[in-house]
Formats: sequence, structure tokens, C-alpha cells
Amino acid sequence: MENESYSEEFQIEEERAQFKEFILTNPNYFGKMVEGPFDVVEEMVGNTKYEELVCVGFNLNLEMLEATVHIKLPNGYGTNLEGPGTTEYVRFFVDYGDGWENAGVMAFNVHDIPDTTDCAGEPDKPLSYVVTQPIEPRYADCGRPVLPKVRAILSWEAEPPGDNPDWPMVWGNMIERDIQIKPYPLVTARLLEAIAASGQVVKLPSWLEAIKFEPIPQLAPLPLKLNKLAELYRGTEVEPHRFGFSDIEAAIPGSVNPQMVAEKIIMWEELGLDWVKAVDALKETSGDVTYEGLTCLGLDYNREWLVATFCIKLPYGYSGGLCDDGSLEYIAFWADWDDECDWKYLDTVTVNVHDIAEIPSRGLHYTAILKVNLEPKRRSRKKPKIARVRAVLSWNTPPSTEYADKLPKWGNRLDAHVQIKPGEPSEGPKISILGGIGVADINHSGTGMTKTNARFALTGTLADSLGRSCPFGGQVVVQGPPLGYKYRVWVRRFGATDATRLTKRIWTVDEDGAGTWRYPDADGFFTYLPDSQNIIDVLAYWDTSGDDLWEVRLEMADVAGTIVGTTPWYRIQLDHTPPAAEITIDGGACEQYTPGTTLTGRFVARDAHFGHFALDTLPDKVNGVTTPHPSTTTWAYSQTATSPGDKWMLDTKTMKPCGYVVRVRVWDRTILGSSPGHHNSNADEKGFCLLEKV
Repeated sequence: MENESYSEEFQIEEERAQFKEFILTNPNYFGKMVEGPFDVVEEMVGNTKYEELVCVGFNLNLEMLEATVHIKLPNGYGTNLEGPGTTEYVRFFVDYGDGWENAGVMAFNVHDIPDTTDCAGEPDKPLSYVVTQPIEPRYADCGRPVLPKVRAILSWEAEPPGDNPDWPMVWGNMIERDIQIKPYPLVTARLLEAIAASGQVVKLPSWLEAIKFEPIPQLAPLPLKLNKLAELYRGTEVEPHRFGFSDIEAAIPGSVNPQMVAEKIIMWEELGLDWVKAVDALKETSGDVTYEGLTCLGLDYNREWLVATFCIKLPYGYSGGLCDDGSLEYIAFWADWDDECDWKYLDTVTVNVHDIAEIPSRGLHYTAILKVNLEPKRRSRKKPKIARVRAVLSWNTPPSTEYADKLPKWGNRLDAHVQIKPGEPSEGPKISILGGIGVADINHSGTGMTKTNARFALTGTLADSLGRSCPFGGQVVVQGPPLGYKYRVWVRRFGATDATRLTKRIWTVDEDGAGTWRYPDADGFFTYLPDSQNIIDVLAYWDTSGDDLWEVRLEMADVAGTIVGTTPWYRIQLDHTPPAAEITIDGGACEQYTPGTTLTGRFVARDAHFGHFALDTLPDKVNGVTTPHPSTTTWAYSQTATSPGDKWMLDTKTMKPCGYVVRVRVWDRTILGSSPGHHNSNADEKGFCLLEKV
């Protein structure tokens, strides 16, 4: 049973409890959030009492921005887990030096979760959540580091707009960090550009044109040896027991070898280094965070992977620059999923780091990601499932996989509490996501449409901004956890008895960002892949068509191909018919009018699953003067009457003499290609001329 709006553990201020009501009556109630004639009633910006954005980082291989949010209190988030809760939004902006660019928005669901203490007697707050935003970064070669700034805005219940990086959130905060983009691989086209820059022009043979943007196979740079490192760091503050760490560590394992030690001492002396002093210094080194340190740890609530954020603090001490091999930061992940004070080692992830002379004063922020399968750990919505997680960062040598408490020489340890998304534990086959939407958010035994207020499973954003139900179209991606040996996915038109196997090859991405095509066997079975090889659990691609109701089912088999389990048939409604779009000009299209004339007309914007429409005038500007758009009394999210439709008007008094087009564009609510923001659409336009009277 759903609880009341807020628990009674402490008094929720009306600015929180009635936040939506205040904004609905005045969008600028708490501050200048929008332009317009709305006065500020009660100034409040960046209140972090309930939630706070604490870290931002970047995963080099997957090219994903990450933000860690702490949920601090037991209530103030709408309802408990049995209710809808509320939404935390994080909008990202990136600046490469020429201004902030919108990089997208992510969201996640939060609820009232009572305070508890864990098995170690520690409070479970804050709960640590992470959101993940893929980007397409700008690249450069290894000789030119790309170090953009990232700004993230956290806002509770109000989505930050994409056109205002200074937007004044009410509940939440904004932070900036610096990241590093991985250098691009060498390709033939860039090699020719470099040769041309030196004054020599080389014409590429026609047979190489097709592959000029393919990476050129190269030998990986070799690790710098001790003599090179000693030369590189001479005159810097990098200590011998730092740059000589690997050399010292190599002499430690196993029994003592006096001959090896003698040779090391002599070799170090020849380089002007003191072996004994370095060994003694390393003995005293434990958990040193001078060069790097973990700053945040959390669980991506949407994608279900652990994310550790760490900071590289200095311009040197990482065994070479971006054109060199550099060094590795090892991040070992541990979990105590059932709060038993028994840490279980999960896996270790590596991140390649380098000396970067241009490093900003606040350091560079990176993230390590580990996909985890939480299906067996789920619990019903009646009781929250809170788990303990740990990350151990160790530079240039793997941390212990046996002792969770052991501190590395260079690096540190960080613990966090995370919430596991509720649900029923699964042992048999399972489809988690269809067309980008979690199956729990689809009316899969009825209409096949999304439920109201459905959200994309991996982004947490609404499938429809008004929360309306949506159909599906284009390529429907089927996703689910690896719970067996192999599987097949079947589809059939609702009411039919014959089904079709989905045998199209699928593209899977591993934890290092490397992609691989996967093919079914002769019987249509795909092999289940471990989490590390398929980080978003892709099972099948279904290229849909038509507007009918269909069904999808997954079956699982053992190594011999014997079916050991099947899912129910999940209904899914398709819609590929574009919406109706029509616009007319009362005085006639392709006619001449005098500037100052008020043009009128009619337009049609309709669909069975109507989304929204937009009226505009092209070109946008003439001689520096912005062109006005047609106006209408019809709301953009409400469809018009049937043809001839609703009225529009355009005042041309500020428009320059020119040829123009009035246009209507219409979108439906179909989730096209399993992706946010992609819908069936249509458009119509009519032209006219504005000419001064002669």
C-alpha cells in the first residue's frame, strides 16, 4: 500500500512539499528560471539539504560522462518505494574552450527510504546514485591533449533546460570538473594531413580511399624503462620510490634474491639513485593520495553498474605522456550485497593515465565502470534493499583480491551505500527492456503501449514529456540479463500461431568500450555473454514495420539446446504511420504580399498517437532581422481539428522583403529505434513573397 506523500520523521518545509504547486502558479517563484513577466517571490537557489551532486568524471573507453549524487535524508522524496517517488535530473554541459555545449540530460527515481545502520554500525545515508551520459567528444592526436571542462546541474523535480548552463536550480546544485579525452587513433587521412603540413603533398591511390579513415595498425608504445623515467623526472618533485615503484615491486615477490638486490643497488647508483633510500621510503608509504585518489563511488540506478570516480592531481608521476605507454590505475570493486559484513571481491578495472603538463589546478577526473548482475539480489518494494560497496584504487600494481581492507601503496579505499532497484529475483530467462523501456513500464499483457509516466530504462528520462502512453517503432532492441547458457527471441503478430525467430546479428560492447558483432548458431540461438562483454545486456534486434499489436518471447536453453525456460509473451504496440501535416494560406500560396500584411491560414496536425507540432517561418533571419513565427491559440501538445484544421496568423510588419515559407512540423509519440527523442514525423510548407509596392 502506498504511503502518504511524506513520512513524519521530520517536518518537510512547504517549499519542498509544495514545490510543484509553487512552480505551477509562478515559474519564477524561487528565482529567475524562465524569461517573462513573472516576479520572484522567495529567492532560493542551490539548496542541497536533500540531495547533492558530489562528483563528475569521464570514462575514457566508453566515452561517457558520469555524475554521482548523494541522497542525504530518509524522506522528502514524495513517497516510499510502493509509490511513484520523485525524479532527480542531471544536465551536462561541455566546454572545449569556445563556450558551453549541451551534452544531454539524465534522470533517476528516488523515494523515501527510512534511516538504518548497516552491519558495521554505520548509517546508510547518504545513498550514492550515479547517472551516465554518452557523448561524442572532440579528438586530437597524442601531442595535443584535449581537456574540456564539464558542468553538471542537479535539479530535483524540475528538468534543467539545455540552453542555459547558468540555470538557477532550486533543489540541487552545480559543479564543474575537468576531464581528458582519449587521443584519436592514427588513420591514413590524418597521416596525409600531417605530411601535407610539412610541405609535401601525397595523393592517395583510389583503392585506399575506402579505408582512409580506418585506424592504422600500430605497435603499442613500450613502457618506459627506469633510466628513461629517471631522466624524465630529473628536476621534478616525483620521488624515486614513485617512478621506480615497478622496479622495486619486481624484486619483492617470492624469496629474497641477494644477487638481484645487489644488481639493483648498482644499477640505481649508476643512474644517480639511492635504492636503499627508495625502498625505505616505499616501506613507509601506504594509502598515499598525493598523485591520485578516489573521490566518489556509487551505483548507476538505471544501468546497474558500479562507478568509481578518481582524480589525477599532478602533471607528472604517471610514467610518460599521452604518446607514451603511461601507467595504469587499478580499481578493485567489492560488495556486501546482503549487509553481512562479508566483503566479496567482484573484479578489477584499469584506466590508463599519463603525464599531462597542461593539467588544470583542480586535476582531471576519470571514472572506472564495472557492470554487475543484480537480478538475484532484488527485493520487493515493501522493503528497500540497501547494500555496501567498496572500491580500492591502486597505481601501477593490482590491489589485493583477497583482503578488502588492505590499503595500496599509492591510492586509497572508499565505501558507499547504494540502493538496489526493487523487483522479483530471477533465475529463469528474463526480458528486462523492450524498445528502451523497462517491461514493468509497458502494459505488456494489455495494450502493448507504455504505461503513463514511463521512463527510458537507461536514461531515466520520460518517454513522453507529458507522461502519455507511447507505441513503438523502428528497431526494437531486446535486452535482458545473462541467466543461462544460450537463448532465442521469438516474435509474432498478436493472435497468430506462427512465430519468427530474431536472427539478425547484434552489436555488443565490453567494459573497455570494444564492440563485437555476435551471430546466432544454425538453430537461431545466441550465447549468453558475461556482464563484462555485454555491458547493456543486448539480446536481439527486431526491425519492425506496420501498426499492429505484436508479441515477444524469450526462451533459454542448456548446452545441448534443450529448452529449460521461457518468458511470457510480451505485447508491444507498433506505429509507423507518420502524422498528418498540412498548412494553407488564406490568400493563396506562392502569392505576393506587402510587408505589414497580417497573413492568416489553417493547419492540420493530427495522429492516433499525437505528440506535438511546431509552426515556423523560413528563413530564420533576413539581413540580420529575426523572422517571426506564425502564432496560434492551439496548444503545441494538442492536435488540431480535421482538415482544414485550426487557424494561424503571421504579422509581417517587422519582416524584410524576401521570399518566405510557413511550415508546420508534426511528431507523434512513437518510440522510434528504442531511443529518446526519435519519433515518426511529417511536415508541410507553403511559400509566399513579401514585396514593396512599386
